[in-house]
Amino acid sequence: MKKVFLILATLFVYTNLAAQSLRSYERAGDEAFRNKNYGAAVQYYGDVLKRHEEDFTLWWKYGESARMYQSFPEAERSYQKISTSPKHKEKHPLVDFRMAEVKKNLGDYNSAISYFEKFLAEKPQKADPLFFQKAQAEIEFCQAAKTLAASPNGVEIKHLGKEVNSAWNEFAPTVVGDTLFYTSNRFDKKSGKDKQKTKLHKVMFAAKNGRGREPGHGFPAADTAHIAHTAFSPDGHYMFFTVCKDLNASDKRCELWLTVIDRRNRWLPPIRLPEPINLKGYTATQPSIGYDKATQGPVLWFASDRPGGKGKLDLWSLPLDTNFFCPCNLPLPGKKLGALPAFQTPINAESLNTPENEGTPFFYATTQKLYFSSDGLPGLGGYDIYVADKMDGKFSTPQDVGPGLNTSFNDLYFFLKPDGRNGYLSSNRPGAYYLDEKTKAACHDIFSFKLPPPEKPVPPTSDTMPSLAVKKPDLPPPPPTPTLPPVQPPKLTDFNGLPLYFDNDEPDKRTRRTATKKSYEETAQTYLDRQNEYRERFAGNVDGVKSDIAEQQVDDFFENEVRRGYDRLSQLSELLLSKLQSGEAIEVLIKGFTSPRAESDYNFNLGKRRVSSLRNHFEIWSEGVLQPYLRAGKLKITETSFGETTAHANVSDKLGDERNSIYHPDAARERRVEIVEVRVQR
Repeated sequence: MKKVFLILATLFVYTNLAAQSLRSYERAGDEAFRNKNYGAAVQYYGDVLKRHEEDFTLWWKYGESARMYQSFPEAERSYQKISTSPKHKEKHPLVDFRMAEVKKNLGDYNSAISYFEKFLAEKPQKADPLFFQKAQAEIEFCQAAKTLAASPNGVEIKHLGKEVNSAWNEFAPTVVGDTLFYTSNRFDKKSGKDKQKTKLHKVMFAAKNGRGREPGHGFPAADTAHIAHTAFSPDGHYMFFTVCKDLNASDKRCELWLTVIDRRNRWLPPIRLPEPINLKGYTATQPSIGYDKATQGPVLWFASDRPGGKGKLDLWSLPLDTNFFCPCNLPLPGKKLGALPAFQTPINAESLNTPENEGTPFFYATTQKLYFSSDGLPGLGGYDIYVADKMDGKFSTPQDVGPGLNTSFNDLYFFLKPDGRNGYLSSNRPGAYYLDEKTKAACHDIFSFKLPPPEKPVPPTSDTMPSLAVKKPDLPPPPPTPTLPPVQPPKLTDFNGLPLYFDNDEPDKRTRRTATKKSYEETAQTYLDRQNEYRERFAGNVDGVKSDIAEQQVDDFFENEVRRGYDRLSQLSELLLSKLQSGEAIEVLIKGFTSPRAESDYNFNLGKRRVSSLRNHFEIWSEGVLQPYLRAGKLKITETSFGETTAHANVSDKLGDERNSIYHPDAARERRVEIVEVRVQR
């Protein structure tokens, strides 16, 4: 009997502790929801529901968190669970309304209409009357969405893939030349005394359809603030962007900043814009620069929740000082951005704004059209993209740009290239990566689009156009069209002698290991990010013309040698895959070099690590597509490491002379792996 009592007592204690643990999880979920950390709330409530599947209050909390997290399948499952119980449905009077919203977000407009009508028919007593008005409006929106969705317009959409996107959010695409700039929150930051990692937004760029990486300069060096939303002038001489700080896990307060390029093609240290653009306690975000043909000057567009607007985020604009921001201005000569011009008071775009949110403006100068996103106008669901024509100083009624560009999910940050057909947008539509695979919560990714060609005007008929006999003038025959030599496809031998460069003592500093887990791509991206630091360290102790020459030497090395090698390696990888797929067997002979700052045996191992990183590149390139050929011996990587023994005699080996032994381009050239030969195996 005593033993039975002990067992029962132990079970009671265990059960009590388990209950306390579950309650603590629910409280953690409540706290996460209050802080708008909806992903964490979904996790906490979901863990509790595994043990308490009949707790309908928990199902409501889980559903609301999932809806705000945009995990619509999980929200749908939760609301469905509650709606089957009249008793618990009475406790949660908005369940049919919320279910209708989720159905609309999923593009199921008929079901959404049914649930909105059901909500209006039952008229739950505890529901706020404002929801009845909104339900009636949403029924009309859904009926319009059905018509709109049934009108395809031939837009081609392509997800940019892992070269640009990640399992986090990518947005705010803009193009300068052939370079795509965008924002990503894939980066970790530390916040609070517990050093808990949260995500940080930073600007990235991808040159020539390559992989995205961080710029080396032009933005504040901050590990706690979010840097986002680039807006370049047409000539590329100045750039607006935002610096944002967290209010909670979801909301941020942003301010507009400005940087200007100098005559050496370098971005000067950025500065915060003054009032009346940035107002204390309010957000100014999502800048975009347009050119107004009527005023013949640049206009700054942005979104803000400042006083004087219609609702939450509104669209605002102001003309920019043409003396300072004129597209024809030369870059500034100095190393520091001087006094800014006066800024006019921003004007609210009253005819475009609603009581909800409007943002991500983009003004297309060629056609004088303003594109923006809104969740307060009739559309397909979530945020839709709209367009309004500017004529005689006024905007036309905004029009939904239609399916393809828009979906029932969020569609934002429309950007159109100068050709008028190709562009980019950000969306969490199907095809975007998941923030959470389990709950199907999609992140916002960047998609490219191609608009259909404009319809050709119908030529006038003989009935509407008089027939006139026109004599053709005598013209000399056109000159013969020059015949250009065909572009030759790349050959394996084109890559013989290709150098690939490394940062000092990389990969993996201060070790004698002969292998590394890093790939060359990983080390090269980090190295390229240090270009500005290398320039300053090499040119910082010399003055005048010598400083200019030193800076140019560093820039030439990074742009023409480091970056070129990085890009050429991608081209080689693509060519290797093509040759291997056609049945050829290929051998790549590589060797590693180092600069002479350390003893020979250390350098020998360092050279081996550099060769190892290049081998890793071929192992993981394009999600491991070359691995089967490596395993089968169809692709062989033959290694030879020479350490320091081949370093140039003029390169400094003095540890105290970092300028010449680390940052001098001649020393940097010694830190490399060289592809000696690429040959077909017979």
